[in-house]
Amino acid sequence: MIKRLRVKNFKALRDIEMELTPIHVLIGPNDSGKTSILEVLAALCRSVDHKLSEAFLGSWKGAELVWKGNPHVPVRIELDFENEIITSYGIEVLFKTQTKGADANKELIIANKGSSSDILPFRSDQTWVKYVHDVPSELNQQQHHEKLGQVYQILSCGVHYYHFNPSYLALPVALDSKRRFRMESDGFGLALLLDEILSFDRKRFDQLETRFIEIFPEIQSIKLLQAEAFRAPIDNSEQVTMLNKADGKGIYFQLKDSGQLIPASQASDGILLGLAYISVLYIPEHEQPRLLLIEEPENGIHPRRLRDILEILHKLVMEQSHTQVVLTTHSPYVLDLFKPEEVTLCTKLDNGEIKTTRLSDSPAVKKQLDVFTLGEIWTSEGDEKIADSKVQSEGLKE
Repeated sequence: MIKRLRVKNFKALRDIEMELTPIHVLIGPNDSGKTSILEVLAALCRSVDHKLSEAFLGSWKGAELVWKGNPHVPVRIELDFENEIITSYGIEVLFKTQTKGADANKELIIANKGSSSDILPFRSDQTWVKYVHDVPSELNQQQHHEKLGQVYQILSCGVHYYHFNPSYLALPVALDSKRRFRMESDGFGLALLLDEILSFDRKRFDQLETRFIEIFPEIQSIKLLQAEAFRAPIDNSEQVTMLNKADGKGIYFQLKDSGQLIPASQASDGILLGLAYISVLYIPEHEQPRLLLIEEPENGIHPRRLRDILEILHKLVMEQSHTQVVLTTHSPYVLDLFKPEEVTLCTKLDNGEIKTTRLSDSPAVKKQLDVFTLGEIWTSEGDEKIADSKVQSEGLKE
């Protein structure tokens, strides 16, 4: 599990450090750095099995991802782990001046044994972790081999990043052996994910279907039927889904009262979003992501049904130590399901940089927590008062 994140010079994250819990929520106004935090978490995970130009998601070039757009300033990302062997791992990246590209200026590994720090030298467009995994026979620094391998095991293939779009969730999907238990960030691939869960473990699919029907009782069953479908590139770092037609399977819902089959394209956004989140939770254990990043799960879902889904997510995290969840939200209803230490407020200072405040460290939250829920405190106090520890501390003395 990731215990702590440190970032310097990525977009408006000029210098932040924040603790993470097994399930963690980021709140704050628009343009306050919440998505940037998800992006750096994804980038460091992806850097161990992708080139750096593909590790950083989205459409970008040059120094567009750097604080103030300065190509001479390195971006530094570090993670502390709850791991028996590796304590910390981080990279310092220099971005190309005009093209889409980046180089690993430095890599830092701290191991538990002796707590020694290993700083590895420059590598072009990839990390040492990726290089050692791809070409182990050419490694000259044998003393780092075991540690780099441990970092790879901790982070490789370990991140799923979702900001679901119901229109893509509804699409029939062509069979694709490379798309193993995974959707694109917008949700394309849901039909194939469900089909793979069904093929791999019928009992697991039945459990998924039962959980789904508990939340959406108007549905009797989920059907996966042959349909004219779509194929798309897998793991596109620019997060733009380009579709081509092919044969495949589509999702159909059988209604309880009438027995009518309706295609996913005719279902409500809430039904599709609910099915997507529950499906992620029922990915087989050996394929489950180590890190699940979710943007604004409340969009398109009724608060009561969202609560049901988040409670399932909470239960998943508590039952196993494999998957860690970080999500962003603008919903006070979401906050009511979490403890203060599981929530971080992001705010932007006058100079443009981001400040992070853990709600358990906010005097405004501590003062009212015995009476009000987190959502009520956030709504009544607002971001500035919760983040302003000096003003609130004076208020406590009155």
